[in-house]
Order: sequence, then C-alpha cells, then structure tokens
Amino acid sequence: MPVEAPARPRYAGLRVTREEYLDLEDDGFKYDVIHGEMIMAPSPEFEHGRLATVFSFQIRQYLEKKPIAEIVSEVDVFLPDGGDPLRPDISILLNKNLHLVKKHIHGAPDVICEILSPSTRDRDLGEKADRYLKCGVKEYFILDPERKESHLWLNRGKVWEKISAAELPSVVLSEFVFRRSV
Repeated sequence: MPVEAPARPRYAGLRVTREEYLDLEDDGFKYDVIHGEMIMAPSPEFEHGRLATVFSFQIRQYLEKKPIAEIVSEVDVFLPDGGDPLRPDISILLNKNLHLVKKHIHGAPDVICEILSPSTRDRDLGEKADRYLKCGVKEYFILDPERKESHLWLNRGKVWEKISAAELPSVVLSEFVFRRSV
C-alpha cells in the first residue's frame, strides 16, 4: 500500500488581511500572522507545553471553585486595534465578556498567558505586549522556561506594572495565585 506524502502548508508566506484570514480553511499547520504575512510557527518544546499545562491546571482548579471565567488555549484573538490576529498560548475571559467570543475572540481577553520560546520571546515581550496593553488586556502572565522565571504584568493604563516572583497573585481573578513549580 503506498504511503501518502505529507500535506504541505498552503499558506506559508501568503499575505492576508484580517478578513481574508478569517476565511482561510485549516490546512493542518500552525501559523502566526506577522505584518500581514502567514509565517509557519514551530511546534513548542516540551517545557513550553509543561508550563502551559501547569498554568491551565491551576486556573481550571480555581475556576471549578469560582466559575467566573472561561480559559482557552491557542485561540485566535482579534484585538480592536485592527492589527494582525494573535494566538496567545492561553486566554481568559471573565463571564461578563464572553460576548466577545464568536468563532474566535473578537476583543481583548481579560488575562493572557504567554510561555516564552526562543523564536517568540522578543515579539511576546515587545510588539504583542504593547498591543495587549493598548487594547485593554488587564493582566499578562509571562512564563519563561529558559530562565525559570514567572512574571505578571498588570495593566496600569499607559504602562505595565511588572511583578516577578515564584507566586503571582492575580487582581482580575481574585484569590487566584499562580505558583510556579520548577
């Protein structure tokens, strides 16, 4: 029996608008849209996945006791600034903001968590952080597997208030504290 050739990415290098992006069929590959261009996104490394699981598990435990929000991973976010769609590692929306969910999230999630990778570090801490701040994301958790650090950035209007610690208490999710396990 012949072996099928692996599918090829259809959209790598394609230039798209936000509207065109919404109409694309899934080709089975993960992309980031950077300045309107579809860029193949590499698979995350093991530690990246582990930290995403740890963070999600802690939030899920919190939400079981206090069901005030929904958590999702790897869902496209269309911020109100009209820029490229973003795909945070984890997005959290308070129940009162679930109206932002269509097929994707159309607006600013209340809380975002990004796990830094060598290929995404600069963008996560720069361009994406700036857009999250300007568009009203209230909290930005940043987990750094390489440096074994955890950070919480709180939106203070025009700047992020940055907190670095092994235990990070959320303001948006009252009584939730992210505890980094090394």
